[in-house]
Amino acid sequence: MNRKRPLKPALIAAALFLVSLPLPYWTVIMKAPTYPERNLSMRVYPTHYEGDIREWNLIGNLVGVKVPPPIPDLAFEIVPVLIVLLTIISLIAAFDQRWLAVSMIMPWILLIGLTAFTQYSLYIFGHDLDPDRPLRYIEPFTPPVIGIKKIGTLLTFHLPHVGSFLFIAASLLLYWGYRTHKKGLGKQAKA
Repeated sequence: MNRKRPLKPALIAAALFLVSLPLPYWTVIMKAPTYPERNLSMRVYPTHYEGDIREWNLIGNLVGVKVPPPIPDLAFEIVPVLIVLLTIISLIAAFDQRWLAVSMIMPWILLIGLTAFTQYSLYIFGHDLDPDRPLRYIEPFTPPVIGIKKIGTLLTFHLPHVGSFLFIAASLLLYWGYRTHKKGLGKQAKA
């Protein structure tokens, strides 16, 4: 493979990382008896969260949780920078294949780190309950990053959103580009 020819998977991955930046990465949907006409939702973006925050707070006060979960403001500053850094590394890898291994590994490290951080935040969220909460019968709980959780009469669905899918697609493209490039080098060495 010619080193001067851009590696298309890395270019596409860079574009996907960049496009994912303003999109939601994660969503939580709640079915609550107090809101029978609709489900409540909250979306988490790399830079902020939004959704039915006021309604979540009303229900959260009953259960004794802080809504949204206590995510440090620093996380909303660091994550977008890391995604832009992945975009830059992917662009470099597209034109200099020596960066392919780094570009392939970095998104997975970030994904694992963000998932672990999110799960830890959710653990704190469900275990740091207000002792004076109205619904004291609700025991401490840990919502999943991805999955369903029943808390009393509430049912919550925790799901990846479009930004996560683009991020994972970009990560898989980088892996595929790396493997394809390595196979090409192996064939050149045999020839």
